[in-house]
Amino acid sequence: MILDSVHVDRVHAPGTTAELIEVMRSERGAMAPVGGGTELEFGNPLGPIDCVIDMRRLTRITEYVPADLTVHVEAGLPLGQLQAALAEHNQILPLDPWNGPDATIGGIAATNAQGPFRAVGGIRDWIIGMRVVEVDGRSSKTGGRVVKNVSGYDLAKLYTGSLGSLAVISEVSFKLRADFEKTVTARARADSLNDASRLIKAIRASTVEPVAFVWTGPDNSIYVRFGEQKLAVDWQLAALPAAEWETFEGEAERALWQDVRKGYRELGGLVLRLVTLPSKIAQAIDRVQSDRWLAHAANGIVLLSVKNAEGLAELRREFPVVIERATIEVRRQVPAFGLSGQEYELMEHLKTSFDPEGRLNPGRHVDGEARS
Repeated sequence: MILDSVHVDRVHAPGTTAELIEVMRSERGAMAPVGGGTELEFGNPLGPIDCVIDMRRLTRITEYVPADLTVHVEAGLPLGQLQAALAEHNQILPLDPWNGPDATIGGIAATNAQGPFRAVGGIRDWIIGMRVVEVDGRSSKTGGRVVKNVSGYDLAKLYTGSLGSLAVISEVSFKLRADFEKTVTARARADSLNDASRLIKAIRASTVEPVAFVWTGPDNSIYVRFGEQKLAVDWQLAALPAAEWETFEGEAERALWQDVRKGYRELGGLVLRLVTLPSKIAQAIDRVQSDRWLAHAANGIVLLSVKNAEGLAELRREFPVVIERATIEVRRQVPAFGLSGQEYELMEHLKTSFDPEGRLNPGRHVDGEARS
């Protein structure tokens, strides 16, 4: 197997958490856990490793209590398979990463992957518990399997987004919600950045509460998705600020979001994730001079296509910016996270505390870059 141009001969594929524990207990070298492989261009280049841990056989739903709106699953389960099982009970886990349903639960958690449903929160908002295996093979749990039992330090939030550099996520417990009785997406196109920004400001100032709220460019299309009981959806559609809205429902709505997802894949080989105030998205797009973008209009997270990484250090002095996607050549030249000051020191301290020998996904996180 080749990861980040690193050739690895030894691949372990545990089928249970007990087998994963045994693998990590017996290994003495550097290890790289891999799930569905949908986020391999995120993070710093992987350093030398001795083995890969393929998580794709860990696919069981170990506990599902529909009446409690909770589910406990192994990390290698693809999101699409989980959603299909939940649909039998008219329930959903409102996650929708841009890379699609083939992303595994563990991979989504390890990368904190985001998607259109970002308006109703990210994966951290739906996790109630987690089981991880530490570098020496010890297994530990954080949180619980039911919402009322969640207490203590919420280490699941720490492991989420850590790129498997602190511990290997083996199982995750989620709270769920009932599926939407009805969903409808309204789309409008603006003539310019400023016009789009004004319409988004009017939507945010209104009483509507979309479950997805996305602004794409350069076409300046604004997508507002509502999901709730039928009367509530209809009321929110009627409450949208004035614009030339088109509405999509059923198969047409699914096709529409597939096109938006396709737009994410077409952002290009170098994509930045920039965070700003929702009211300043237009200024950020103009500042970067991006020719394609995809913005979560409710929270100010913007994905921007750029031609090269020149000026990234200067841009990071104005905004928090990470590299969302890039080739191995670019990631060798430019730090993916660009942390500095206390942020860098904190992440470095966490890495050395959880993995003092640097054996878990070496180089992928803060240990792969110098302080900015």
